Amino acid sequence: MAERIKLNKVFLREQKQKLAMYERFLPALEARKQQFLMQLAIIRRTIDDRQSIMDMWLKEIAPWSPLYWDMQNILPFFVDIREVRVKLKNVAGLKVPEYEEVIFDEPPYSLFATPYSFDMVLLKTREIISIRENIKVLKKQEDVLSDGFRKTSQRINLYEQRLIPDCREAIRKITVYLQDQQAAAVGVAKVAKRLEEEALY
Repeated sequence: MAERIKLNKVFLREQKQKLAMYERFLPALEARKQQFLMQLAIIRRTIDDRQSIMDMWLKEIAPWSPLYWDMQNILPFFVDIREVRVKLKNVAGLKVPEYEEVIFDEPPYSLFATPYSFDMVLLKTREIISIRENIKVLKKQEDVLSDGFRKTSQRINLYEQRLIPDCREAIRKITVYLQDQQAAAVGVAKVAKRLEEEALY
């Protein structure tokens, strides 16, 4: 609901101060929105790149199914994720998660008790899991930045479509009213002066 306009100089000053504040904040919000757009474009491109790499690696290991079959009883213990390390970075005032690395459990094993290809299969499997987790974090980044972009766009729309026009309209109405009042006061003063002068003669 729009604020009720008070036709006085105090309210006029308040509206001018609000208008100046909104017009000062608007460019900063626009810059923030552009920053979100740029970061979203970078993240979406990175997600596509990581996904392409993961698809390529999955295709590469597809012929290894007999090896995975041989290792089905031991491999799961070595691909258990202990921790996905992320750090928070600041993007236009938002805390955004950034992927660092995956830490896997490292149970001891004997070289003699595992198939000869175990190390190679383990390495590639961990690489694929790591890139999968990287993509998950990138998608979280995308969600956080999309939300920031949406809220910033809503605030810009609020300023441009409601707050600034409302202030300008209030300033116009109060200014017209005060000018009319001043003109009326001048008119009354002239009439009073004329009546005073006529009374003297």
